[in-house]
Amino acid sequence: MDVFEVIDTLTLYGADIAALSALTCVIVQALKRTLLKKCQKKVLTFVPFVAGTILYALFAALSNMDVSFVFENLPLIWERGFEIGALSTLVYVCYEQFIRREQQTGAAEGVIRTLIEGYVPAESVAAAAKSVAEAIERDVTGDGAKKAAEILNAAKAEGVGERDINLLARLIIETLARLNAGGTA
Repeated sequence: MDVFEVIDTLTLYGADIAALSALTCVIVQALKRTLLKKCQKKVLTFVPFVAGTILYALFAALSNMDVSFVFENLPLIWERGFEIGALSTLVYVCYEQFIRREQQTGAAEGVIRTLIEGYVPAESVAAAAKSVAEAIERDVTGDGAKKAAEILNAAKAEGVGERDINLLARLIIETLARLNAGGTA
C-alpha cells in the first residue's frame, strides 16, 4: 500500500475527519491556553470550525499534491472543515460533561470564590480563588491579606479599584478566620 491508498482508505471510512478532529481539539486547547487566553468565550466557539477548515485544507492539498485543489473545491473544504469543527466541539462537550470531574474545592476556596465574584472576571474566578486560597494557606508571616490583594489586583475586573481589592482581601481573611474558628465571634 502506498500513501495515497492509505489516505483513500481513511477518507472512505471517515477516519480522516476523526483524526483531524482530534488534532483540532489539541490545537484549540493549546490556543485557549496561550494566544486566545483573554479571548471572549463567544469568539472561542468558532475556533474549532476555523481550525478544522484550515486543517482540512492542508490535508486536501497534501493528499492531492496540489494546492489548487483547495481553491477549486472550496465548498468541499468548507463542508469537511465544518464536520471537523462540529466533531471536535462534540468531543469537547462530552469531555466537559462526562469525563472531567469537577475538582474538589476546599471550604476556603469555595468561600473565596463566592466573595470575589464581581471583582474578578467570571472566567478567572476559579483560578483566582485557588491562587488566593493557596497563598493564604502557605502564608506564615501573617500577611495573608497583602498576598491576597496582590493576586486579586493582578486578576481584577475592569473598573475595580485597588482600595476595593484591599478591602476585599481583608474581608476574605476575616471570613476565613471565622470559618476556621468554627463561626464563633
